[in-house]
Amino acid sequence: MCKFSQEIIDKVWERCPEVDGYDPNMYKKDACGAWMKRDKYGDRENSLGWEIDHIYPESRLLELGIEKRDIDNLDNLRPLNWKNNVSKGDDYPAYTSICKAKDDSNIEESRQMLVNKETQERLSECFKGYNL
Repeated sequence: MCKFSQEIIDKVWERCPEVDGYDPNMYKKDACGAWMKRDKYGDRENSLGWEIDHIYPESRLLELGIEKRDIDNLDNLRPLNWKNNVSKGDDYPAYTSICKAKDDSNIEESRQMLVNKETQERLSECFKGYNL
């Protein structure tokens, strides 16, 4: 797992949409629909633990010669439940999710996901000049 400053962790959490009826300072759902709890960042022992995902995988961007500071652009970062981040790996734009919410907890269920077109276009613009 990458090390991020508290400032980046806070900014990435804030980018995640709020869930009606839940305190956004405590609970949110990731792009795969899995619950995350704010104070469980980096906690792989907790089902609500989460990490910061490089939407366009860091390893693939490094292979293209893109500098780390550009790879960590906020447009390329999002919060993901740690199980979904692990299952996503270096896949883009299609990837596998293994965790989703059911009521107030998470269950394991493998699903194929796709980074939405708007995000793909934003990342193409962000890394224009490289052969993504």
